[in-house]
Amino acid sequence: MEKITSTSNAKVQEIKKLLNSKKDRYLLQKFVAEGVNIVKDIPNKYIDSLFMTEETFEKYKNITDKCSNIYLVANKIIEGISDTKSPSGVVAVCNMPVCDDINDNKCIVLDNLSDPGNAGTIIRTAVACGITTIYCYGECVDLYSPKVVRSSMGGIFFVNVKKLQSKNDLNLDLFVLDMAGENLYAMQNIPKNFALLVGNESRGVSKEMREGADRIISLPMSKNMESLNAGVSLSIALYHLVNNWYKTRF
Repeated sequence: MEKITSTSNAKVQEIKKLLNSKKDRYLLQKFVAEGVNIVKDIPNKYIDSLFMTEETFEKYKNITDKCSNIYLVANKIIEGISDTKSPSGVVAVCNMPVCDDINDNKCIVLDNLSDPGNAGTIIRTAVACGITTIYCYGECVDLYSPKVVRSSMGGIFFVNVKKLQSKNDLNLDLFVLDMAGENLYAMQNIPKNFALLVGNESRGVSKEMREGADRIISLPMSKNMESLNAGVSLSIALYHLVNNWYKTRF
């Protein structure tokens, strides 16, 4: 165990790069996760190193068993490598995960999704539904950015994140969520395998994905509400689509 007292320490500077730079995250194939509850749930094999205050180290001994590379740092350092206003005292540097339980017969597509909170919600829902592959199309928010990792509540460690170049790369029926689509609950003959797509929060679905859709679907709503949050919409639709599979999967 090593103590770090200087904010100019090389390891501290690396964490700052991982926090602030998508390019560095993918170059190093690492990202940052913080918070006691999230770190507790990270599979040990994905933790590269832990940075903890002495207080946190003494209080949460169970976390210290997750990794052999532990660094005790001053409060000022934790504050500098934290993305939250009230740091919990533990920051993990993690290797980008590769999920072992691959299920490419069902997946989610994020079409230029930009909000970290929506992305985190979608990741959590995907994991809850047994979906292990999430494709990012266009200019999506980075799913390994601190805000997405935090809002996914550890779900990011149980999905494979892939870049989608074209709809043709899916080889699955593409269901696109859109307010002008057919009623999801009136759909017949729902295929067992599919890709469910949600578009950008303000611009909606991209032209290529709309034109490549096998079905455009929508959630029925009362006249007093036009639309739902992207994360909520996808979550409702996904649970409906996997309902029969869900009963036999778990």
